[in-house]
Amino acid sequence: MAAARASRRVLARTIAAKLIAEPARAKHWIQALAAYLVENKREHEANLIVTDIERELFEQDGQLVVSVTSARPLTGDVRSHLTKLLTDRLQAKKVFLTESTDAALIGGLIARTPDAELDASIRTKINRLATID
Repeated sequence: MAAARASRRVLARTIAAKLIAEPARAKHWIQALAAYLVENKREHEANLIVTDIERELFEQDGQLVVSVTSARPLTGDVRSHLTKLLTDRLQAKKVFLTESTDAALIGGLIARTPDAELDASIRTKINRLATID
């Protein structure tokens, strides 16, 4: 008899709780999740589950994961200011930034959390101006 299929939310809740309770074993829990997804042919859900885990980390422990894309690498000052802004506005205990660059943004940045997006890029501002009749 096959085991019951765990919902994405249950998986996310469980992994987030393990990551909070045992941060030194984070790699183990991520590998266990990956193995579960492969074994149950659910690899296609990986991105959704990661987003669900990010939400759970915030809900359970105030840890916020933010994906930041900027036109150029962030300076230490910008990184600190953005982290403080997000911590204050979202009442996060801890903010983790994952950074990438995209020269097509021209300037500014886009910050994405599991639930929201802040687009302060020059490209978006130019695109908005272009749509004005």
